[in-house]
Amino acid sequence: MRVGIGLALAVAGAVAGLGASAAAAQSAEPRLDGYVTVATAYWSHGLAQNRGATLELGVDYQRPSGLFVGARAENVDYAIEYYQRPRDREINPYVGYHRRLVNWSWNVALGRYLYPGTSVDYDYDEVSGSVGFRDRFFYTASYTGRFYGIRHSALNQEVSFTQPLHHDVEVGVALGRFDLHGTPASFTHWNLGVSKIWRRFVLDLRYYDSGYRPLTYLGDPSDQVVLSVSYALHRGRPRT
Repeated sequence: MRVGIGLALAVAGAVAGLGASAAAAQSAEPRLDGYVTVATAYWSHGLAQNRGATLELGVDYQRPSGLFVGARAENVDYAIEYYQRPRDREINPYVGYHRRLVNWSWNVALGRYLYPGTSVDYDYDEVSGSVGFRDRFFYTASYTGRFYGIRHSALNQEVSFTQPLHHDVEVGVALGRFDLHGTPASFTHWNLGVSKIWRRFVLDLRYYDSGYRPLTYLGDPSDQVVLSVSYALHRGRPRT
């Protein structure tokens, strides 16, 4: 649910898989949205899953009732991967439900993370939810009982704030906490960035960092500035 919370909210119709589930404004008719993102890296759960060129594709179909279904995929490249066939792709299909009131919005989703062609079974399910107030303040959380296929549950929580400026510019900041139960991998993470919307394009520049320092199969914790360009099928209000 993912290059960053500001980007996910700026790309109309994009659903970020957990960690910050974004979805498009409730419509009176069924709606199909999609996006393509090219970025200098890919971050998820507070760590870099790819510190190089990343291509992300996403599609999302929503019903007037609030039900939605979709999928996204991107290439990953782990700095530490000991197996003969490492993870090089991440695919995240999901299904969920969202509602929007006058000032509040919320959604819940069930997704699965797939890593095809690997020597080890990393696949896992994840349930996520998000609550937004006036499209400015957001709280998101995601939980899985078998993170990356291991016998440890994981909880990721994040609070974020976005502020639109003049000329379709938006600044955003997010603070999160990731806990992999039964392991030392419990840490705070954050990001800060600015986005510019131009027609169906979104340009995003964002700084990522975390309080986790070991380089493991979970990802790369080194701080990084990420530049991304996205193209959305439709231009409109974000869902959450």
